[in-house]
Amino acid sequence: MGLLQDFLAVLVWPIRLVYWLLIFLVRAVIWTAKATFNLIVGIGLPALRFLAFVFILVATIALVADATPAFDGFGPYKPTLLVEHWAALAPKSVAAAEQAVSSATHPLLWKIVIAPIINLPTYLLFGALGILAAMTGQRREQLNVFAN
Repeated sequence: MGLLQDFLAVLVWPIRLVYWLLIFLVRAVIWTAKATFNLIVGIGLPALRFLAFVFILVATIALVADATPAFDGFGPYKPTLLVEHWAALAPKSVAAAEQAVSSATHPLLWKIVIAPIINLPTYLLFGALGILAAMTGQRREQLNVFAN
């Protein structure tokens, strides 16, 4: 009987090895997911709140810069588009970015998706990004389920 048990043990050990490897991998995935979630909550949410502040600050500065001539009576209100700011900072990079996106993906991606976004007024785009980052990074209320 001992010989049969030894023979079965030799046949079963690869199955046990695979079983324990799968258990280890599942636990590693769960641990990684928990660590990633804690990192996002611990670092990501404050970073999103900071980015919201920066985006809203840029939107405010852009809106004030666009509206000042109209308030001073020097001309009508004309919002500056993001692509105009971008071209003023780095003139060749707009064409280079369009060429890079068009060569890496389908050329219509630039015309249909990216061009309408960068042709928005700067204050509108950065204001929307700031509000989105503020809503995503807001502190969640603690719910006390045991309160009477």
